[in-house]
Amino acid sequence: MATRSRRKTAAQRDWAAEQERFLAEIAPESHFHRAFDGLGDVFFFAKNLAGETLFFSRGILPHVGLHDYEQMLGATDEDLTPGPFAAHYRADDRAVIESRKPLIGHVDLWFDEIGLPDWYETNKYPLLDRSGRVIGVMGTLRGCRGNAPPGAVGSRLVPALTTLRAELTRFPPVARLAKDCRMSTRQLQRSFHEVFAFSPRTYWMKCRIRAASEALRAGNEPIIAISQRLGFCDQSNFTQHFRRHTGLTPSAALKQANARRSSA
Repeated sequence: MATRSRRKTAAQRDWAAEQERFLAEIAPESHFHRAFDGLGDVFFFAKNLAGETLFFSRGILPHVGLHDYEQMLGATDEDLTPGPFAAHYRADDRAVIESRKPLIGHVDLWFDEIGLPDWYETNKYPLLDRSGRVIGVMGTLRGCRGNAPPGAVGSRLVPALTTLRAELTRFPPVARLAKDCRMSTRQLQRSFHEVFAFSPRTYWMKCRIRAASEALRAGNEPIIAISQRLGFCDQSNFTQHFRRHTGLTPSAALKQANARRSSA
């Protein structure tokens, strides 16, 4: 009897009004996008019509070379990924805004702060105000971890990318990479430049620097040990390459990582 009474009472309530009240009371730091913070390679974002980022999961920050939440607020694709890729992302946004329809399961290349590319499955949805007017775009990004879905741009290069990600101490022979992709060495080199705008060796170096950055953030190894584990001939050579790809020395990156751990 009590259950029936509760169901009747619940049915009589104005749940749309309750949702509105509930949303109005949520503090900005507690909005639903925070649920994505612990999901690894799954990220959330919401942008206004100008393409300015207003909400996002914190996992995006290291992928775009930022450290503080406030740095990301208002940032556009052009700010975060300069060049033709940003124009492509914005074109997708405009298609969602103008059609008022979501873009589901779309695969894009996205670059991290080192310039290391990966494929991401993107879902974008139009954001509407209470009158039904489109006021922005929200969506999710899910990393494919180097495994391009069939038909994605550059998917033929996946065997080479897998090898380059795994063999970080010594550059694999280009002839072997090409054979794995069923290409000639010339075709492989040309495909890398067409898809990523750099060579297989540069991709490999970015993988090494990415691994070094992750090790420095973890804070479990001294710099010299990281340098040796990743096959750099000496610490000076490691520092030179690290600065070229990140704009920081390993010592400065470690200092930043330690400061963030202390503040956390």
